[in-house]
Amino acid sequence: MQGVGKRFGSYEIYEELGAGGVASVHLARSPAIKAPVALKRLFPHVADIRELVGLFIDEARLARYLRHPGIARVYEFGRLRGIYFIAFEFVPGPTLQQLQRQCNAHVGRIPIAVVQEIAYQLCDALDHAHNLRNELGLPLGIVHRDVSPSNVIVSNTGQVKLIDFGLAKTKQSSVQSQAGVIKGKLNYVAPEYLYGKLDARCDLWALGVVMYELLTGQRLFDAPEPGLILDRVRSMPIPPPSRANPEVPPDLDHLVLTALERNPDKRWQRASDMRIALARHESRRITQQQLVGWVEWAFSQTKPQREESAVTALHDIIQSQPSLPTRDLPAISEAMMARRRESVALMPTFTAATTGSSSRLWLWAGFVLLVVIGAVIWGAHALGKL
Repeated sequence: MQGVGKRFGSYEIYEELGAGGVASVHLARSPAIKAPVALKRLFPHVADIRELVGLFIDEARLARYLRHPGIARVYEFGRLRGIYFIAFEFVPGPTLQQLQRQCNAHVGRIPIAVVQEIAYQLCDALDHAHNLRNELGLPLGIVHRDVSPSNVIVSNTGQVKLIDFGLAKTKQSSVQSQAGVIKGKLNYVAPEYLYGKLDARCDLWALGVVMYELLTGQRLFDAPEPGLILDRVRSMPIPPPSRANPEVPPDLDHLVLTALERNPDKRWQRASDMRIALARHESRRITQQQLVGWVEWAFSQTKPQREESAVTALHDIIQSQPSLPTRDLPAISEAMMARRRESVALMPTFTAATTGSSSRLWLWAGFVLLVVIGAVIWGAHALGKL
């Protein structure tokens, strides 16, 4: 029923992209949708389990509100021959989990600028999800609950995509969480969630764990048994990332450790706060084009590289794809920065507009200088007459 080479309604099924205990995901095509899709289908044997079906339906309902370049969109939801399905945007590119494995095997630690760009884009996507409202203007209260390397894709355009809202919690969820039941990967679960407290700050904790692991190349709360993982999440002292990677600057240490505050009131309160903190250090920012260029380089490596090779490769990519120098951008509003991140295609327009503004400033400066010189000459002439 769900195999490769078969049809499912209007969809022609290709290779399997992934499978879990309750659903499978295949690459598929449909005449009604121009782009290839990731077709997620519940296994027939779980169709009668009310909670699982409820979660699946909630995911589809939630998708209609999620309209952001950093979140994979949904094209269609339905039920066919007793099987529930969702057709998602297919995002070509590796997951962060795949990138981590490739770097561990052949590249070494991921450059700081690459981690910062990935985190910035994820903050932007989470900020969108956390602040969504329904048609009546009421907050949806979305919490992803599963922000982890396997649910983040670096697309072949350099746009980072957050996927799989299948465990997302909203105020309108049809399935209520059972007390003591943790949903999500234990290594990325926030401490307060272990005690039944759940809000958007749990996602920021998970993002802090992801950043720590990308910066250091090491798992943070890894342990051989689930109970030990949870013990470490609750109480293990968290060292700054710079202890494992001396290249991490103090401000990034502080940013990650703030995301990993066990008291959620001391943590970043909003994804936008964390995004703004990341944006303060523009000198370490890279473009989406540079990001995808480095990821392509990383996956082209088949033998272990010297430790500095990853940073050297990024430097070479930046030199070959230069962006506008920071000093020419004295004041960038958050809105414009968000717009700039949406697409590399916007960069030429942004650069041209900024350059034009600089030219106009020089013209005004010249005009003001002429006025001042004229005033001085007139004043000297008037004094000579007295």
